[in-house]
Amino acid sequence: MSKIDFIRGEMVAAMKAKDKVTKEAVSALIAAVKKAAIDEGCRDDIKGELVDKVILKELKTAKEQIDTCPAE
Repeated sequence: MSKIDFIRGEMVAAMKAKDKVTKEAVSALIAAVKKAAIDEGCRDDIKGELVDKVILKELKTAKEQIDTCPAE
């Protein structure tokens, strides 16, 4: 099972559990991975390294948004 398939499985699990927040977060992650795959020209064969790179990028972006957000 590839990493992208695992992530898709997590989205299905979140949908079954009616966990909207998790579903939306995982869905956004899948969209980011797909966009990066298209940009690199490997739309059909998404490598695990690309998935890891996108996850790290998204984590960094989220952390920066939290750091710049006002306390209130």
